[in-house]
Amino acid sequence: MPSPPKKPTNRLLTWLNRRGENQKHNLQLLIIGAGVFFFGTGLIIWVDRTMPSSIEQEMIALVGSILCVIGILTALLGYLGLSLFRLIKFFHNDD
Repeated sequence: MPSPPKKPTNRLLTWLNRRGENQKHNLQLLIIGAGVFFFGTGLIIWVDRTMPSSIEQEMIALVGSILCVIGILTALLGYLGLSLFRLIKFFHNDD
């Protein structure tokens, strides 16, 4: 008898379980994300203090802001992988 197709929640739980298993990769994501965030923040502060008001200053600050957002999202994924995804794996363990 063929097995029923997997529900989307089963695929989601499978993905969350895989994310929670790899602590080394999650820690790398957290550290890289924090580094990108602080680089973007430093870029914004540097351009604010050293460049005169111009469109170039605003464009570089925009790049810094985009780097901050990318860094936050990357660090968030790593942090959730270290904490929340492992809890989901623990509580939804089918074994």
